[in-house]
Amino acid sequence: MISLNLNAFFRLIRFRNLLIVVLTQVTIKFLLINSFLSNSALLHLDFIIYLFTLTAIVAGGYVINDIYDIKTDKINKPRKRIIEKEITKSSAFKLYYTLNLLALISGFYVSYQINKLWFGFIFLFLILSLWRYSKKYKTAFLIGNIQIAFLTSLSILMLAIFDLVPIGITNNNGSRIIFYIILFYTGFSFIITLIREIIKDMEDLEGDKEIGANTLAINYGIEKTKKITVALILIPIAIIFFFQYLQCNELIKNASVREFFWWKNLIPSLYTSSLQILLIMLLIHLKKANTKNDFNYLSTLCKIIMLIGILSIVLFYFLY
Repeated sequence: MISLNLNAFFRLIRFRNLLIVVLTQVTIKFLLINSFLSNSALLHLDFIIYLFTLTAIVAGGYVINDIYDIKTDKINKPRKRIIEKEITKSSAFKLYYTLNLLALISGFYVSYQINKLWFGFIFLFLILSLWRYSKKYKTAFLIGNIQIAFLTSLSILMLAIFDLVPIGITNNNGSRIIFYIILFYTGFSFIITLIREIIKDMEDLEGDKEIGANTLAINYGIEKTKKITVALILIPIAIIFFFQYLQCNELIKNASVREFFWWKNLIPSLYTSSLQILLIMLLIHLKKANTKNDFNYLSTLCKIIMLIGILSIVLFYFLY
């Protein structure tokens, strides 16, 4: 019985998704910020506390989302439903409040440690935004999709806010270029999350209709929503293509230089090509998608694209 409860708890807080959050933050912190800067605001212990705060808030967001989704999950995810099946609603609320209370305490503590106490209100903003999203905006026309995409991308930008802003973002210490790189990953995260959220709305169409939701898929239908999603997918494809064009020019211009330089530019081109292939796969499968399983596959593919995109920092670290 205890193992069943623990299993339900880990599924409720989306433990695997939290691991992706942790992996993203650790990768940016140690392979990007710490590797290229001699100093940063968050010391190791402060970073651990910051990481706990962020993951506790995200976990709380998943809990409150499932609490407000009890009715739709009975239709959309009858087998995967946890609340009122394996965990009571009252227990879920207690877990939600506990996670957010601990997050606020640790969040204001780490803000105090970097001499930016008011940064603690950013964590409060995240908590309130996730609650508002789950209660109201999730079923609203496009607002919920944009909000969750913004909050997801903000979680990446926050590391720059907490780790770079307190020391000053300047050209002198190299923090400005690091900030721009993190800003790029923030934008990538926003667009991929927005695509995934719209795909999830198409997947949950039937359940959303039952509760009178006003999503993009309900308003415009599956086919028109697909066309909008295709247009969104073309944005990262075009940006990556532009990067590949610049890399290709660099390879042509420096074809005669030493082999190491040539490979150092070729490898990122091959890596971005694999990302490009996944985005094209997403595009092709989206056009064919009709069933719940099809859209679930596309949602998972978006997660993979996001993860591979973020892990390019590892490649950046070893090459440069």
